Amino acid sequence: MAETIVNPLHTLANEAGEYRAVKAVRQREDAYTIIGPMGEDEGRQFPPGSLVRRKARLLSNGKQEMVATSP
Repeated sequence: MAETIVNPLHTLANEAGEYRAVKAVRQREDAYTIIGPMGEDEGRQFPPGSLVRRKARLLSNGKQEMVATSP
């Protein structure tokens, strides 16, 4: 079953901490595969098919979200 996590936008200086929600499927307890969606004009740090971990982070909008991180 797919879960929603947030994926950092891929920029050289993502100082604003911009993220977009994506769907991911749990592969094992600490690993998820990103399945999308991803706009053609957006560069995400982790494209569909990427194996990621997720970590709770407090974002600049004040919400705590599960953010995709490197495995």
